[in-house]
Amino acid sequence: MSKKLTYQELEAQVTELKAQSVVLQQQLGVANQIKTKSLQTTKLLQSLVDTIPSPLFYKDVDGIYQQCNDAFSQTILGIDKDKIINKSLFDLGEYIPHELAVIYHAKDLLLMKNPGKQVYETSVKCADGAIRIFSFHKASVLDDDGEILGVVGVMLDVTELKNKTRELKEKNRCLETYSTTDPLTGLYNRRKFNTVFPDSLRVAKRSKRLLNFAIIDIDNFKKYNDNYGHVAGDNALVTISNLLQGKLLRADDYIFRLGGEEFGLLFYADDEIMASEFASDIRLAVQELAIPHKANETYRYITISLGLVTIKRNNKDMLDLYKMADDLLYRVKRSGKNQILAKIV
Repeated sequence: MSKKLTYQELEAQVTELKAQSVVLQQQLGVANQIKTKSLQTTKLLQSLVDTIPSPLFYKDVDGIYQQCNDAFSQTILGIDKDKIINKSLFDLGEYIPHELAVIYHAKDLLLMKNPGKQVYETSVKCADGAIRIFSFHKASVLDDDGEILGVVGVMLDVTELKNKTRELKEKNRCLETYSTTDPLTGLYNRRKFNTVFPDSLRVAKRSKRLLNFAIIDIDNFKKYNDNYGHVAGDNALVTISNLLQGKLLRADDYIFRLGGEEFGLLFYADDEIMASEFASDIRLAVQELAIPHKANETYRYITISLGLVTIKRNNKDMLDLYKMADDLLYRVKRSGKNQILAKIV
């Protein structure tokens, strides 16, 4: 039979229970404060994440979405987060094509098997139907023991950057073309000539190919402009330029407009006879265009004269060879025009 407690003993137990209740209430208060702060922190972090304009997501080791921001749910998939969270790529087939899900999943597996960072670019069809280019920046998430927990990813929209880069490349290409091309005839200009000629000399020396250089001049072209006008003169230059361009036999043969009615021709030949024949063919082809030129003395059509240098011993520089061809052309001009004067060096 239990001993009956005295009044003092009962009062002591009540006092002790009250004290324990106070402690318990204090502990519950602290727990509630921690829980409230934790919820506040979670909400704060989610607000911060949702404020970021770039799509963000987190998947666990099973490839299940555990978190994402508004940019990912709305911009990429066009659905609410609750339709994404706790789903895998393959559970979202209505929004992510299966063939793309397979690719993305393979990327995730690679990162989980080899923890670290992963960066790649790919095209993504967004919720609005637009195809945009994103740079994926992904990283493994590890616990304190180094065990893989999942993968976090950020998607940066680089569409505009790519477009601007392409535009810049195209503008640079056009600028390079404009800077090396004669605007009237479309032929390479003297600036390009000054680059190509030395390169061709080096190639010819290294490969022991027979390089030839000719300066071509339209006979009495000033008189042609005086008689027919500059518009007709420009048209004649374009016609002759097209013919010269069409006569080139190899990809590394070049025709340049050096200035006015003067052109430069760089071409390869098997021997000096074939080089001379090629130059003769060009001269006759221009004559056979039969462009009327009543002031062209005895010919009555536009004709050309050529000074041709065949380079067999490649010990001359560009300036020496240019002067040789120019001297040959000058001698042709003084001896009657519509001719070729050649020299082997």
